[in-house]
Amino acid sequence: MKFNCKYIFFILFSIIISDNSKIYEILDKSFNRLKGQDISFDCELKIQSISKEPTELKFSFYSNWLDSLNFYSYLKFTSPVDFKGTEVWSHQSDDVVFKRRMPLNKEIITVENDLEGLDIINFLNFDEMFTEIKKNELSIKNAKLGKEDIYLIKSFKNKNKRKVVKFYVSKNNYNILKVEWTNKRGALNKILAFENWDLYNNKKISKNIINEDIKKGIKTTCKLSNISLDTLSIEQLELIKLGFKN
Repeated sequence: MKFNCKYIFFILFSIIISDNSKIYEILDKSFNRLKGQDISFDCELKIQSISKEPTELKFSFYSNWLDSLNFYSYLKFTSPVDFKGTEVWSHQSDDVVFKRRMPLNKEIITVENDLEGLDIINFLNFDEMFTEIKKNELSIKNAKLGKEDIYLIKSFKNKNKRKVVKFYVSKNNYNILKVEWTNKRGALNKILAFENWDLYNNKKISKNIINEDIKKGIKTTCKLSNISLDTLSIEQLELIKLGFKN
């Protein structure tokens, strides 16, 4: 009986690693690569739904980490007309607080995140997802996504191994290229994909983010431009602080 050495090597190279500490190390590098990093950009957001007309929004965005536990952000809509001038602040720590000010009202009020699709910018802070993942069973293997060598990491509950969250992580720089969620029947429920990468201050940033909720029939696309990882200006920092002065 002959053994195919290439086949054996492939099996050994792709073997599932059961040591969660290795997986935590990879995910920690992936989730926290922008932690503590000021960032600003302009965004064109398109929300498509099977039950509604497409919605297109444009806004400018700034974010700042006060420390490792407190993430602040500010955005201001530039279109469409009925949103133009609206400002939204958020503070993420143990929970998330949103504030909003409308153009014709100087009062800043606490609100729910009722702007569907804006959760796509949560790619800047994965703390909540990382905490949830640590409660689950994890597996990892070497794989490919297109031509890219990746770690394929699966997170699943012990009772149902078909309900899985899959992370496609670049081996080269630990960027998360794609996340997939499947339901308890193993069918694909949701996809979060990061495309069109470019280099800013020695860090790669995805300029095209796609969030598709297959179950709800909603697809959100976020195209980023004017991206900067430089320290925010005093004026930008003051705008972020303004929403939480009281």
